[in-house]
Amino acid sequence: MTLRISLSSSWRLMVLGSLAILLNGCGIMSWFHSTPTPKAPPPLAKGQDKVSFSTEWQSRLYGVWQVNPYQGTLIAHDKEQVVVADASGHLVSMTDSGHQMWMRSLDGRTARGPTLADGMVYAGTDAGKVYAFTAKDGHKLWAVQLSSEVLTPVVAADGHLLVQTVDGHLWALDPKDGKVQWTFSMNEPSLILRAVATPTVHDGVVYAGFADGTVVALSLSSGAELWRVQVALPHGSNELARMVDVAASPIIDKDQVITAAYQGNLAAYGLPSGTQNWSVPMSVYQTPVLDAGHLFVVDADGRISSVDPSSGNVLWRNDRLSGHYMTGFGLCGGDLLATDNAGYLYVIDPQTGHRIGQTRLSDSGIQSTPACLGNGQILALSDAGTLYRIKLAKR
Repeated sequence: MTLRISLSSSWRLMVLGSLAILLNGCGIMSWFHSTPTPKAPPPLAKGQDKVSFSTEWQSRLYGVWQVNPYQGTLIAHDKEQVVVADASGHLVSMTDSGHQMWMRSLDGRTARGPTLADGMVYAGTDAGKVYAFTAKDGHKLWAVQLSSEVLTPVVAADGHLLVQTVDGHLWALDPKDGKVQWTFSMNEPSLILRAVATPTVHDGVVYAGFADGTVVALSLSSGAELWRVQVALPHGSNELARMVDVAASPIIDKDQVITAAYQGNLAAYGLPSGTQNWSVPMSVYQTPVLDAGHLFVVDADGRISSVDPSSGNVLWRNDRLSGHYMTGFGLCGGDLLATDNAGYLYVIDPQTGHRIGQTRLSDSGIQSTPACLGNGQILALSDAGTLYRIKLAKR
């Protein structure tokens, strides 16, 4: 099968090194950018350098990730343990001081990272396998083979493990043995981002996004469909322009679910029936942050905005990082954190949108959304395979 793509617009001509992989004869092509050219950020405004950074420890893992802005690697952690996946197919458990506890080899790589829940570590791989290990000593309890590459971290919820695969399937597995409890599937477009929203579970309902711009609400217990909405409709003259993957995880805000699609919209829908409350055009692949009645969003061009979750109105927008490829976006200690493919960590004031600190952790990119440990400490993983524990302090 040959996929012909016409790159008509100038910005698409700059997206070089696109890769399409035919998956097991199913006719679905996975696509992602080659690593974009990193950009140095502009200097902070005068008087805005309010955060200092210090490295508590760093640990070198195995292999080198190719930074993919659309598919960041998550870091699993609790008070005593950190679990990460490296680019060579290893699952590595460490103490909170960075010393290795155990390491296990997997069949395939765990690009989206492991999940730590209920004394267990779960991980899905690009070979289509899902594993369960005991968190304490890494003893493998089971492994199951699914239909294709696992694109999301495993979500543990009320006696179910949820994962999505690249062929458009959402799976619910039994945590005890990995047996399939139910499946739900959607027809996938011929070209996808190779990034899928991690499912969100709330009050017995699963909210999941798919590569055709659809978000569905399903019964957690049975997988029965409750409703579906189209967050974005494909449009354009070629397959690249028509990509509308829901890559950001749905967010629950009171009685509504907020969703976003790449090259599509940021939108909110009522929980009971999926009735649209509001929708604004915005291309998003990083999961937004909801805090203190404000929704914070970084769009595909690197602009960071504060949005009123009740109306969709933009309260402020910072475009000083426009053109940067953001690889992570989160919240810690009341401040917004962002990372990019140039290896920078940014601290942003959620009230004003101003950058109040920035530092370059690595001369390669940052592969993960910073994991907040509390007390001003975070974890971040570089594409060179170095895990950093960083202390942030206000000046």
